[in-house]
Amino acid sequence: MKKSIFLLSSSSVHGHGFLEYNKPDIEKFLKGVTTPILFVPFAAGKDEWDGYTSKVRAFFTTIGMKVKGIHTVSEEKMFTDHEVIFIGGGNTFRLLNELQQRGLLPRIREAVMSGKMAYMGSSAGTNMATLSIKTTNDMPIIYPAGGFDALNLFPYQINPHYLDADPTSSHMGETRAQRISEFHQENDTPVFGLREGSYILISPDCASTGKMFIGRKAGARVFLKGKPAFEAPTDVEFSLSELEAAR
Repeated sequence: MKKSIFLLSSSSVHGHGFLEYNKPDIEKFLKGVTTPILFVPFAAGKDEWDGYTSKVRAFFTTIGMKVKGIHTVSEEKMFTDHEVIFIGGGNTFRLLNELQQRGLLPRIREAVMSGKMAYMGSSAGTNMATLSIKTTNDMPIIYPAGGFDALNLFPYQINPHYLDADPTSSHMGETRAQRISEFHQENDTPVFGLREGSYILISPDCASTGKMFIGRKAGARVFLKGKPAFEAPTDVEFSLSELEAAR
């Protein structure tokens, strides 16, 4: 496989502008790209698509790149005139429903898995790269008629914006870890709790060996069904099987 995938936990990190926190990592991921980025704003409401695209364009202009909203591009040019597709954050259920209705899921998957396009996602866009959207934090404001299956570019689940339990909090609701434990009562897939500011990178070289790279010190917590959760290594390539064997 030749896939190249960059998955951000979020677009905004406290104290930084939109996508600014990960700017050096984004520039490195996009090095050599000469065509406009194909941006997917479908996680936002339809009346927000143009504004959302403009916001994304404003950031990428700072690194000398152009952006086109997928809703303004003809179908025949979506997967021929762009080297990178970026799916932004918002409501994951709405995003999946729109992609289903437009028949874009198989086309995006084929383009990324074949190496024709690189994939960049943030928040809901990161959820969309996984096996399913079952570990999103969003409210199901719309029901995706095609079910919850996502692009399956990343063969595990991700919980973006992952928060560790605060031992000093008086909040009595479920922690994020407890919700992931509930997921594992019904599902077997490993889950990566990706903290704010962190990202998962799968480069073409990594993809051929089944490895990934988690960047930024906040890192991620790994949840395996029936086993204690543990911290993923950061800033080093690894495979999940290697981590399991080492434990």
